[in-house]
Amino acid sequence: MWVTLRVFFRKVRVEGSEKLDHKNPAILIANHTASFLDAMVLSVFLKRPLFYFVRGDIFKHPVAMYIFTKLHMVPIFSSNDGREALSKNKSTFDRGQDILKNDKLLLIFPEGYSRLSKDLAPFKKGTARVALQTAFDFGIEKEFTIETVCINYSFHGFRSDLLIRVGDSLSLAKYKEEYRESPGHAIANLTRDMFALFEKNVLYVTQPERTLFVEALLRMLFTEVKYKANDFFTYGRQVCQYVSALSEQEFIDSSKELHEYELMLKQYKIRDEVIFSKKFNSILLISKLIVSIPFSLVGYALWHTHYKLSKRIADKTVTRDDFYTSVFSGIGGVMGLIWWLLLCGIGYYIKINVIFILLFFSPLFYYGSLLWREELTALFATYRWYSLSKSKSEVYHAITSLRSKIKSWH
Repeated sequence: MWVTLRVFFRKVRVEGSEKLDHKNPAILIANHTASFLDAMVLSVFLKRPLFYFVRGDIFKHPVAMYIFTKLHMVPIFSSNDGREALSKNKSTFDRGQDILKNDKLLLIFPEGYSRLSKDLAPFKKGTARVALQTAFDFGIEKEFTIETVCINYSFHGFRSDLLIRVGDSLSLAKYKEEYRESPGHAIANLTRDMFALFEKNVLYVTQPERTLFVEALLRMLFTEVKYKANDFFTYGRQVCQYVSALSEQEFIDSSKELHEYELMLKQYKIRDEVIFSKKFNSILLISKLIVSIPFSLVGYALWHTHYKLSKRIADKTVTRDDFYTSVFSGIGGVMGLIWWLLLCGIGYYIKINVIFILLFFSPLFYYGSLLWREELTALFATYRWYSLSKSKSEVYHAITSLRSKIKSWH
């Protein structure tokens, strides 16, 4: 899965993973914008094994139950699944307590559902219930914490950028007496405090209808901070607060400016990241691109069909936008393994060592072909941007001025 996600994402940055280096049990609470993918990226890129609650309806088939259980998934049910299914949550919470008793990490999405909008939803009380029952019924409160995780995708799709930030933690010790006297009040207060902690460590806007606008600004921010995780989160908070504070008319005007900017980029085939990119050695880059052409062609020829098939299946099966990246990356991973084994089998059958080695290492060539195409695209975009500054200086200055006006969150 690590290989699949490293291919799927263009760049991955993780901040604060050292906060989880302790060997104590903890509940991770995270934002939830890409369905199963959120849990997968945390499982792969954090340093400790992770267990997590997943919507129970996907466990119906015995084969699915077996596979998902092996992947550390624990089914949890909502009222939409019916009263009979809801009664199964007792065993789910018992399983969560067992995980924590054994000093593991348990991931819970306390908002309860996945969605693309970048707002905050009220927390479900199940997270606080599992935490308090585990801590005080088994006496491990001195070691037990709630940890926050912020997951950020530059966009939802293939070759996007991913930033994971482990934020602040919350100790459960102060809830002990209250839990003994009134479990209901303790659960309500912990839920409130978790929400306050979560609010400080997740990027969000107060108006869900402004999600696309704020995500466009965050993508612009990604290109400026050069993927330094801490800088991105600090400035990202400023962006979200700026967008949330806009009046309705200011939001409409800013949206129009953003739309105009994106149209100009499209018209002149310019990419946002080249506008503020530093000068680079074009001769060296062109030389690298020329030398790596054969390897890139091999990777593309052997693996592009796999990509097209994965995308076609995802396009035909996904009915919810927030599921798309999860399904696409999952299908790509499973089919990628099958495809690679098929290529290795062909190489073994041909019995020519060079061909077998070539097919065995073909995933590396395919990854190289992705980088090759991205660097070539960036090279052309940079050249067009440079040419625009010389041939149409008024357009060049109009684009830079408009971009500066749009990113007025500083």
